[in-house]
Amino acid sequence: MVDALTLKNLLRKCRGALRIGKKDSTSQLINLINEDYLLGSNELLRLGTKYGGWLLPKNVSLDQNSVCYLAGAGEDISFDCDLAEKFECKVLIIDPTPRAIAHFQHLSNAVNKGEKFPINGSRELFYKIDQNKFSKIQFLPYGLAGEDVEMKFFMPKDPSHVSCSTLNLQQTNAWFTAQCFRLLTLMHDQGDHSIDLLKMDIEGGEYAVIDNFVVEGPLPSLLLIEFDEAHTPLDDGALSRIQNRIESLQKVGMRCIAVEGCNMTFQRQI
Repeated sequence: MVDALTLKNLLRKCRGALRIGKKDSTSQLINLINEDYLLGSNELLRLGTKYGGWLLPKNVSLDQNSVCYLAGAGEDISFDCDLAEKFECKVLIIDPTPRAIAHFQHLSNAVNKGEKFPINGSRELFYKIDQNKFSKIQFLPYGLAGEDVEMKFFMPKDPSHVSCSTLNLQQTNAWFTAQCFRLLTLMHDQGDHSIDLLKMDIEGGEYAVIDNFVVEGPLPSLLLIEFDEAHTPLDDGALSRIQNRIESLQKVGMRCIAVEGCNMTFQRQI
């Protein structure tokens, strides 16, 4: 006869075996979360390119009434376009960087003309979205931050790269300034009372945004975050800063359901 403790251990092993493929085992972020909430690969949906894509729960409840805020665009908004194409939801892109703004403008012109436009300068990958679905997407040339203020955005070391950082993760001297807003301020301006999905790939700026909305609200149903210090740390305290934000999110009911590299997908527990 199997005792209760042995049975519990066997069940945990079986559950782990069934979840093979649910996570990126090479990611150091795995050690910072409760793996019990991670979904299996057959329970996940991936939208966007290999570089710019994100993981969502396969049973995600998004439709034409849903609202998605996506902070950090760069020159690959394949995920953003896939959201609008697949679910016809409202997509609000937030990014103040000049090249991101230019990329969106060029894509918009191409879509209006019925022309192909490359993703991130690729010779093989092109956006697949028609004019009707593209009309669901709006671009705001601002930064998402923990306060309403003008901030410095520092340029990347490699001039071929597009991402800029308010934390100056790459320790450069060139910068530009841009107006930034809190999540609640942007929602008020847009007339939105809730958010179904919030994505942040904002080069270290995610800390201040998390600190703000876990107190002020609102909590999105789905939260997608790239913790940039996992690959470009400012100092030895990088993982501690990341862990503190993960714990803050867990305390307000956000559970990590997927990890891919430095990207994490959280789902609000109702």
